[in-house]
Amino acid sequence: MPKPNQPRKKVAKAPKGTHYNSRSGDSHYFTRLQKTPEGRALHRSWMKKPKGPNVGRPWGTHDGHTAEGMKVIRDKAKQEAKKVVKIMSENPEYNIDDKYSKEALETSVEIMRTAPASARDRLTAARLILDFTRSKPAAKSEVTIGKAEAFLSSLLDSEEEEEQTDANPEASEGDTQTSV
Repeated sequence: MPKPNQPRKKVAKAPKGTHYNSRSGDSHYFTRLQKTPEGRALHRSWMKKPKGPNVGRPWGTHDGHTAEGMKVIRDKAKQEAKKVVKIMSENPEYNIDDKYSKEALETSVEIMRTAPASARDRLTAARLILDFTRSKPAAKSEVTIGKAEAFLSSLLDSEEEEEQTDANPEASEGDTQTSV
């Protein structure tokens, strides 16, 4: 940083007439296009956003896939989901009798099996399937409450023993001597 009273150093500049553009003047296509009314109209038509129902990638089609490719993947996932839910509904452990629960499970298995789906969607589907099929573990608070109750009862027992020894110290000394 320069001192306050000293002048700054001069920055070297390119000599006048030097162009660093890859194309200069009229050699650029869009520059020539903008000089005529027909060219401006053509450029405007290119810049307009296309309208219509079939513009862009269809909804639900992931990057790197076409709509046809995704249709094949989804059909395969749907067939696998039907097989999985059929096996699950035959097993009495899962208790899946309702047609709505079968449909929900089929949909969630299909989402899980669709390869390029987002991680959030797949995790949500997996959580739903686990909620349907597996029981949740017992809460730890019940175990903690049981330990706390046992601890409090042991404190009460020890306090009662201390009260008994304080009330009758001779009996407690005699008891200890006889046990030795």
